[in-house]
Amino acid sequence: MSDAADKLARSRLAIVDHIQRRERRHEGAESSRAHERAQDEQDWEQSEHGYGPAGWFASLKHAAGAWWRSHPAHLGLEIATPMLSSYAARKPAQFLGIAAALGAVVMIARPWRLISVTGLVVALVKSSQLSSVVMSAMSAADFKRDHEPPRR
Repeated sequence: MSDAADKLARSRLAIVDHIQRRERRHEGAESSRAHERAQDEQDWEQSEHGYGPAGWFASLKHAAGAWWRSHPAHLGLEIATPMLSSYAARKPAQFLGIAAALGAVVMIARPWRLISVTGLVVALVKSSQLSSVVMSAMSAADFKRDHEPPRR
Protein backbone atom coordinates (compact mmCIF):
# COMPACT_ATOMS: atom_id res chain seq x y z
CA MET A 1 0.00 0.00 0.00
CA SER A 2 2.91 2.31 0.64
CA ASP A 3 4.16 1.95 -2.94
CA ALA A 4 0.78 2.96 -4.32
CA ALA A 5 0.61 5.99 -2.04
CA ASP A 6 4.13 7.04 -3.07
CA LYS A 7 3.26 6.65 -6.74
CA LEU A 8 0.09 8.72 -6.26
CA ALA A 9 2.04 11.46 -4.47
CA ARG A 10 4.68 11.54 -7.22
CA SER A 11 2.05 11.80 -9.96
CA ARG A 12 0.29 14.63 -8.09
CA LEU A 13 3.57 16.51 -7.76
CA ALA A 14 4.28 15.99 -11.46
CA ILE A 15 0.85 17.38 -12.38
CA VAL A 16 1.32 20.42 -10.14
CA ASP A 17 4.79 21.02 -11.58
CA HIS A 18 3.46 20.79 -15.15
CA ILE A 19 0.65 23.26 -14.44
CA GLN A 20 3.03 25.73 -12.77
CA ARG A 21 5.42 25.60 -15.74
CA ARG A 22 2.56 26.34 -18.15
CA GLU A 23 1.33 29.23 -15.97
CA ARG A 24 4.84 30.73 -15.83
CA ARG A 25 5.04 30.70 -19.63
CA HIS A 26 1.61 32.33 -19.87
CA GLU A 27 2.53 34.96 -17.26
CA GLY A 28 5.71 35.79 -19.19
CA ALA A 29 3.74 36.57 -22.35
CA GLU A 30 1.22 38.64 -20.39
CA SER A 31 3.94 40.55 -18.57
CA SER A 32 5.63 41.50 -21.86
CA ARG A 33 2.31 42.82 -23.21
CA ALA A 34 1.66 44.66 -19.94
CA HIS A 35 5.17 46.14 -20.07
CA GLU A 36 4.54 47.36 -23.64
CA ARG A 37 1.25 48.98 -22.61
CA ALA A 38 2.86 50.58 -19.54
CA GLN A 39 5.69 51.96 -21.69
CA ASP A 40 3.16 53.42 -24.15
CA GLU A 41 1.24 55.06 -21.31
CA GLN A 42 4.44 56.40 -19.74
CA ASP A 43 5.55 57.90 -23.06
CA TRP A 44 2.09 59.39 -23.49
CA GLU A 45 2.06 60.93 -20.00
CA GLN A 46 5.48 62.50 -20.53
CA SER A 47 4.50 64.15 -23.80
CA GLU A 48 0.83 65.03 -23.31
CA HIS A 49 1.15 68.17 -21.19
CA GLY A 50 2.15 70.48 -24.00
CA TYR A 51 -0.05 72.18 -26.51
CA GLY A 52 1.19 73.40 -29.87
CA PRO A 53 3.72 71.41 -31.90
CA ALA A 54 4.76 69.11 -29.02
CA GLY A 55 1.14 68.21 -28.26
CA TRP A 56 0.35 67.55 -31.91
CA PHE A 57 3.46 65.44 -32.26
CA ALA A 58 2.44 63.37 -29.23
CA SER A 59 -1.05 62.89 -30.69
CA LEU A 60 0.36 61.79 -34.03
CA LYS A 61 2.84 59.50 -32.33
CA HIS A 62 0.02 57.89 -30.35
CA ALA A 63 -2.11 57.50 -33.50
CA ALA A 64 0.79 55.93 -35.39
CA GLY A 65 1.38 53.52 -32.50
CA ALA A 66 -2.29 52.53 -32.43
CA TRP A 67 -2.23 52.00 -36.20
CA TRP A 68 0.95 49.89 -35.98
CA ARG A 69 -0.49 47.65 -33.26
CA SER A 70 -3.40 46.75 -35.56
CA HIS A 71 -1.29 46.37 -38.72
CA PRO A 72 -0.85 42.82 -40.10
CA ALA A 73 2.92 43.37 -40.46
CA HIS A 74 3.12 43.88 -36.68
CA LEU A 75 1.88 40.34 -36.14
CA GLY A 76 4.37 39.03 -38.68
CA LEU A 77 7.18 40.88 -36.98
CA GLU A 78 6.17 39.54 -33.56
CA ILE A 79 6.21 36.00 -34.95
CA ALA A 80 9.50 36.40 -36.83
CA THR A 81 11.47 38.19 -34.09
CA PRO A 82 11.99 35.23 -31.72
CA MET A 83 12.81 32.93 -34.62
CA LEU A 84 15.34 35.34 -36.12
CA SER A 85 16.91 36.13 -32.75
CA SER A 86 17.43 32.44 -31.97
CA TYR A 87 18.95 31.93 -35.43
CA ALA A 88 21.24 34.93 -34.90
CA ALA A 89 22.32 33.55 -31.52
CA ARG A 90 23.17 30.17 -33.05
CA LYS A 91 24.87 31.37 -36.24
CA PRO A 92 25.80 35.08 -35.94
CA ALA A 93 28.26 35.17 -38.87
CA GLN A 94 25.82 33.50 -41.27
CA PHE A 95 23.02 35.78 -40.07
CA LEU A 96 25.17 38.87 -40.67
CA GLY A 97 26.14 37.60 -44.13
CA ILE A 98 22.51 37.02 -45.09
CA ALA A 99 21.56 40.49 -43.84
CA ALA A 100 24.41 42.09 -45.83
CA ALA A 101 23.44 40.19 -48.99
CA LEU A 102 19.79 41.17 -48.59
CA GLY A 103 20.80 44.82 -48.08
CA ALA A 104 22.95 44.71 -51.23
CA VAL A 105 20.08 43.25 -53.26
CA VAL A 106 17.75 45.99 -52.04
CA MET A 107 20.30 48.70 -52.91
CA ILE A 108 20.84 47.27 -56.40
CA ALA A 109 17.14 46.66 -57.15
CA ARG A 110 16.01 50.04 -55.72
CA PRO A 111 12.37 49.03 -55.23
CA TRP A 112 11.44 52.53 -54.08
CA ARG A 113 11.85 53.73 -57.66
CA LEU A 114 9.03 51.46 -58.82
CA ILE A 115 6.40 53.34 -56.80
CA SER A 116 5.75 57.01 -57.41
CA VAL A 117 5.07 59.38 -54.55
CA THR A 118 1.66 60.19 -56.06
CA GLY A 119 0.75 56.50 -56.15
CA LEU A 120 1.80 56.12 -52.55
CA VAL A 121 -0.32 59.10 -51.46
CA VAL A 122 -3.34 57.78 -53.39
CA ALA A 123 -2.91 54.33 -51.78
CA LEU A 124 -2.67 55.95 -48.36
CA VAL A 125 -5.83 58.02 -48.90
CA LYS A 126 -7.72 54.98 -50.21
CA SER A 127 -6.62 52.91 -47.21
CA SER A 128 -9.48 51.64 -45.10
CA GLN A 129 -7.44 52.25 -41.95
CA LEU A 130 -6.93 55.96 -42.61
CA SER A 131 -10.17 56.85 -40.87
CA SER A 132 -9.16 54.90 -37.77
CA VAL A 133 -5.79 56.68 -37.68
CA VAL A 134 -7.48 60.07 -37.98
CA MET A 135 -10.01 59.19 -35.27
CA SER A 136 -7.21 57.96 -33.02
CA ALA A 137 -5.32 61.21 -33.51
CA MET A 138 -8.42 63.25 -32.78
CA SER A 139 -9.30 61.31 -29.64
CA ALA A 140 -5.72 61.19 -28.38
CA ALA A 141 -6.26 64.30 -26.27
CA ASP A 142 -8.59 62.33 -23.98
CA PHE A 143 -6.49 59.15 -23.93
CA LYS A 144 -5.24 59.48 -20.37
CA ARG A 145 -8.60 60.50 -18.96
CA ASP A 146 -10.35 57.61 -20.72
CA HIS A 147 -7.92 55.02 -19.39
CA GLU A 148 -7.52 56.25 -15.83
CA PRO A 149 -8.85 53.98 -13.11
CA PRO A 150 -12.03 55.39 -11.57
CA ARG A 151 -11.53 57.52 -8.49
CA ARG A 152 -13.14 56.40 -5.27
